Amino acid sequence: MAIYNYQRYQIRHLTARLCNDLITGTVTSPASGSFVCAETDWEKPDTYFKKWIEMFCYSGTGVGTSGNPTAWENTTHALTFLPAATLTAGDLVEMHQVFTVDTYNDFINLAIEIVAKEALQNKTDTSLTLATDTYQYDLPTSFLYINSIEMESSTSGLYDSSDPIPNEHWRIIPGSTIKLEFVKDLFTITDGRALRIKGLASPSILDTDTEECPINPTFLSYQAAALLHQSRIRGHDVDSEIHSTQMTLNQTMADKVRETIQANLGSAIAVVEN
Repeated sequence: MAIYNYQRYQIRHLTARLCNDLITGTVTSPASGSFVCAETDWEKPDTYFKKWIEMFCYSGTGVGTSGNPTAWENTTHALTFLPAATLTAGDLVEMHQVFTVDTYNDFINLAIEIVAKEALQNKTDTSLTLATDTYQYDLPTSFLYINSIEMESSTSGLYDSSDPIPNEHWRIIPGSTIKLEFVKDLFTITDGRALRIKGLASPSILDTDTEECPINPTFLSYQAAALLHQSRIRGHDVDSEIHSTQMTLNQTMADKVRETIQANLGSAIAVVEN
């Protein structure tokens, strides 16, 4: 199972490029509410960025700073923005004219949720410890499938992957809190022994820009772009028709990549039946 580990800001930039809605740059000569950016992509006429909706610092001392561009002077390569804030030379910024950073992040998370039961990830948990005469335990959250359960060795303190607890010795009990239950007639509880549960879990949504996502970023960017364009369809005007066309193109590409995402379940036991 492929692990990509793209950070959220990287997926956002891929998505924004599909929407033709991104310029990035490096801050130089910062002041309160303005900074200089003289990179090639920023060679634009005066006031060009005035109608853009957001300047956002995604890396550096000023990370998280967001502002509305109010003026751009190409001769000095100075961007002015409100609310006024002071960035630091070397900070990395991005600019958007159609969708905000928060909107991109929300739709990327929606794309993650769309394939949550397909893009399953390996998960290992060692938080459970057996207790005398206790046969039911709260199953650690987020497991959708369990491949094996191993018990800590009495002599070395390690787990023996070659000798997992037989599947018929345990079962999953559904409910508001899912339980792992050992069959009393088949399994002997040894007090104090830790368990190692191996299985598959859904990927988590992304809460920070530096958080990594193991899902194919090509799918996420195409799917998020399709959803973003869909959100701008209002009727039969020219703008809506453009967004409709772009939505269809991006959704077609997302569907093609999605076909490659399905996880191999093997003999894994489902925690919650579909």
